[in-house]
Amino acid sequence: MTLNDNDSSWTALRAREAIDTIIQEWTRPCLLFKPRLFKDGNRWCALLGEDMQEGIVAFGTSPDGAMGEFDRVWMVKDEH
Repeated sequence: MTLNDNDSSWTALRAREAIDTIIQEWTRPCLLFKPRLFKDGNRWCALLGEDMQEGIVAFGTSPDGAMGEFDRVWMVKDEH
């Protein structure tokens, strides 16, 4: 038996995938903790904390890149 777009189990699977994606996006560290985002020279900086020495900091070539890097840095920090 093959699944097609009209099959209810296929529809349920697609709905579950969509819900998982939404949950994953809404629980990103950059959305939960809202680091400050600002331009630093030719890069964007996402900073959580008082300053770059004491806080969690990430850089990217775009605002989205800086926030994505912030998520990555947060996850690495959380593993240690």
